[in-house]
Amino acid sequence: MSASPGVRPVRAAAAIAAALFAATLTLSIRAAAAQAPPPAARSAWAGVFDKAQVERGRTAYEAQCARCHGETLGGGENSPALVDDVFFTFWGGKTVGDLVEYTRTTMPSDGPGKISRKRCIDIAAYLLSSNGFPAGEQELPVELDALNQIAITRTK
Repeated sequence: MSASPGVRPVRAAAAIAAALFAATLTLSIRAAAAQAPPPAARSAWAGVFDKAQVERGRTAYEAQCARCHGETLGGGENSPALVDDVFFTFWGGKTVGDLVEYTRTTMPSDGPGKISRKRCIDIAAYLLSSNGFPAGEQELPVELDALNQIAITRTK
């Protein structure tokens, strides 16, 4: 038995709507992919900070962060650890720029934004060192774009 004459236009309209939806979805996915940030150009495992920067970071950490995150970076009552699994669970796959800007804009929790970007960069060097990343010959760059090119990964 064939479909009634009124059903054909409904089926045609449904097919056209489905095709338009698929085309729109494809364009949306392509646009999102075009806006995705490029992958980091290098790894924090490449020795992206030096020992002097780590020491400045340790001093800044002790002054600004240890009261909540602990002297050994092991976390506090309401603050997460900044080493080992907890560190890599949160920061793995992100960039040093992400770490610096998060620290700069949200820490300390009782007065966000009080730590300068330069000090946050030094603190990031200390955190990276404390998580096993090796020191190199140069300090982390101060430019956010350059920091966003350094990936934090659990493995080399």
